[in-house]
Amino acid sequence: MKILIVDDNPDDRTVLRYIVQSRGHEVVLAGDGQEALTMASAHRPDIVISDVLMPVMDGFQFLRRLKQDARFASTPFIFYSASYIADQDRQLAASLGADGYIIKPREPSELWNDVERIIAGSDKKKSVIGELAGEDAEYFKRYSQIVAAKLEEKVLELEKTLAARKLAEDRLREREAFISNILETVDEGFIVVDRNYKILSANKAFCRFAGLPEDKVLGQPCYKVSHHIDRPCFEAGEDCAVRRTFATEAPHTATHVHVNVEGVEQHVETRSYPIADASGNIVSAIETITDVTEKKRLESHLRHSQKLEALGTLAAGVAHDFNNILNVIVGYGGLMEMTMPKDSPVSPYVREILTASERAARLTQSLLVFSRKQHAEFKPLEINELVDGMRKMALRLIGEDIETIIILAPEMLTVLGDCGQLEQVLMNLVTNARDAMPDGGFLRIETGHLIMDDAFVHLHGFGKPGAYALVSISDTGTGMNAVTRDKVFEPFFTTKEPGKGTGLGMSIAYGIITQHNGYINCYSEPGKGTTFRIYLPLVKTAFPETEGLKSAPVRGGSETILIADDDEAVRKLTRELLEKHGYKVMEARDGVDAVKKFADNTDKIGFVLLDIIMPRKSGCDALEEMRAIKSDIKALFISGYADEVISRKMIVEGGVEMIQKPARPVELLTKIREVLDT
Repeated sequence: MKILIVDDNPDDRTVLRYIVQSRGHEVVLAGDGQEALTMASAHRPDIVISDVLMPVMDGFQFLRRLKQDARFASTPFIFYSASYIADQDRQLAASLGADGYIIKPREPSELWNDVERIIAGSDKKKSVIGELAGEDAEYFKRYSQIVAAKLEEKVLELEKTLAARKLAEDRLREREAFISNILETVDEGFIVVDRNYKILSANKAFCRFAGLPEDKVLGQPCYKVSHHIDRPCFEAGEDCAVRRTFATEAPHTATHVHVNVEGVEQHVETRSYPIADASGNIVSAIETITDVTEKKRLESHLRHSQKLEALGTLAAGVAHDFNNILNVIVGYGGLMEMTMPKDSPVSPYVREILTASERAARLTQSLLVFSRKQHAEFKPLEINELVDGMRKMALRLIGEDIETIIILAPEMLTVLGDCGQLEQVLMNLVTNARDAMPDGGFLRIETGHLIMDDAFVHLHGFGKPGAYALVSISDTGTGMNAVTRDKVFEPFFTTKEPGKGTGLGMSIAYGIITQHNGYINCYSEPGKGTTFRIYLPLVKTAFPETEGLKSAPVRGGSETILIADDDEAVRKLTRELLEKHGYKVMEARDGVDAVKKFADNTDKIGFVLLDIIMPRKSGCDALEEMRAIKSDIKALFISGYADEVISRKMIVEGGVEMIQKPARPVELLTKIREVLDT
């Protein structure tokens, strides 16, 4: 048989065609009633299976028109539709001449059984024309009712679909707004670029980084916006994360420099992530941009501080060992001076030796100042008085071709400091300013009051919140470039010609100010002069000055003294000096040896002279163990430098005196007698 299938749904037509053809029948297809009439005239089908709701011409109209044609009056007609309103559809279909009405969906076998049953029950010999096939008025009345009902049903269904779609769209918009809000809120720059490196999307943070509005960013190449160049940044030597992502189809990270519209460089860390289309091809990339300029600056400041700290540790070690050597030179020189006649022809030679030793000692003191191991005498100082007191000295030092301007703050600026050391810092700065202005210029020294807050500390990368006295020394000299400026506080670094300076001036200044719990900073550019700023913490109240111990006459004694020093030459010198002045002497090569000999001779030993830094056991630890054996033992520390921890614990809390190496014999003998007689 030849069966005409009429349905506007291609999938339904395909299913029906398969069912019919699998039973060995021929199939003719049509997509609506109008097309079906044409196909029927052309192919004269034996059976018609039609949907009801179709565009152009629906199933009812098609059935009515088909039955009005005498050629198809007896052709079996079956409706197969999902649209069904109670019995109205069946009644209208039957009144138009339909042989059956099957409701979608049906299993293929069940559907074909229904088709065969309907065909078998139809009277093929009788020409059947439905009762409404030719009655227009009644047909249209009933047809309109059914169509209206179906239309209402479809409208309700459409409304539900539209409501669901609107809900989905609302949720999608909310999600997009949520994501957009996140991207606009974060402080990281966010862009999407295509494979031509053009910016497809950008958030506010990126526009802020670039210093451009969004309309000046979108559609532009990322390298033009971020680097202000006309070629990709990787061609200019930059590491481009986006390029790597396009090449590997994987996320990448890179660090390079962006330049904003004002020409200011910004160190940024970029991360890129691939975006694929439906086919899996990478068509664009997400790039996040984080400004790490401040991080880079702080890292550089930290490295600089760590380098200075390491150099300070090295300087302290060098000074300690050198002071031991100087102590022997000064000691034997002092013994020679004490024992030879005043009119001896070699006396001038001895004095020259001692004078040179003193200069060497001052050099080691400078190293100790830089390393913050030099003992300082802190007293309340008024900064304005300190600066003003140096006015005449500074004027004589710099010469007439440099105009000096000194501006003092109107309020009192009291700090806790060592007057001599702070004067040394100021004189170093004034001397450097003079040398930077060989053709004359202006020198400005100014004092002021500054409050450091958290914002200041964060911006400058140093300091602790509080009130500070500020001393600023500015010149109009040659200035320094960035490389020179970064090395200005390093020991032995100098821009002066050989023989014009040791290169210790600024490193000593750094050490002194740091020892005063302050900060010193340098601002300089080539051709624009240099400014040094010193920040010293202010104190609210003055502290009473401590009176120094009066020097006792140089004399010896008969006590037994235990000397502990890891330097054999120092021990030999000290033994000869003490024995020459009547003392009995015992020697120990380190702290452990000192404790053992003290324990074995507790009743004999009346005084201990201890080096602070010794192998195996320090002088501090050795003295603690000795005091556990004999609590009232008299002691004196002698060292090339005074470690801050030992000084605080033993010198301040334990009441132990200390003498600095190198020490002249008279100084050592006097200090030992002072301690013994107290």
